[in-house]
Amino acid sequence: MSIATQAAPPRASKAPWWLLTCFVFSTLLTLAWAAAWTLGVIYADYNTHPAENAMLNVFVWEAAVAMLGVQVLALYGLYTRQHWGRAMATIASGFWVFTLIGIPFAALVWWALHRRWDPGVETTFSRNHPSAPLYITGLTAIGATVVLVWLWFLYIHLPALLVQLAPNVDESSWYWIATFALFFSLPVWVVQGLAVIGLLQKHDWGAILAMLTCVLWILSGVGAPFGIAGLLVLWSWQHPALAARGGGSKAAFSTAVPS
Repeated sequence: MSIATQAAPPRASKAPWWLLTCFVFSTLLTLAWAAAWTLGVIYADYNTHPAENAMLNVFVWEAAVAMLGVQVLALYGLYTRQHWGRAMATIASGFWVFTLIGIPFAALVWWALHRRWDPGVETTFSRNHPSAPLYITGLTAIGATVVLVWLWFLYIHLPALLVQLAPNVDESSWYWIATFALFFSLPVWVVQGLAVIGLLQKHDWGAILAMLTCVLWILSGVGAPFGIAGLLVLWSWQHPALAARGGGSKAAFSTAVPS
């Protein structure tokens, strides 16, 4: 069901310049992190156990891309005064907590977002517009539950394989490697989990994260057909948060960052 005939959401008030600066800096840092992991995936050794090496590297790389995507969307939402900008900025700054050193900066940004700055708009466009297409909700839910496969791989399959390859090494040491891999992969699971919550509760940031989830599925290679289909379904849904602003009677969906 299309909601393209509804009016475009109002623009938020202008965000403080120092808040935008924080997200410019965080975007540059995550860009460097994603670039480093991209090079790691490209130049990794896949001669032995290519499936395990590829799965380990690609999942962590996807998490780096997810982190970058959230930061870019937050910066874009604030700069262009999107009505979902504050919500995305809250989520994006939440990822800073994972770095530990970013905890005070995240707390400062949350305080500014919710105590010092009034965007003047709601983060939910309308509770009355149609629910998310079942395919989109299902895709994000499946993406979030794949974490169970990831946990099996990290804590059952991978340690058993490494014990066979290096029987003289203490088995418990391999679990530390698995834990670090799980920690670095958290963004990809958080993004998809929040997308499910946002879609079910009809928040506009849920549609934005669903778009990012489809991109992540495409980048995974194996899930590319499902991600492309997801973007097509999003286009047919024509959610207001994903619609380009214009004077026409219909809102046009863009598979890139909304403008």
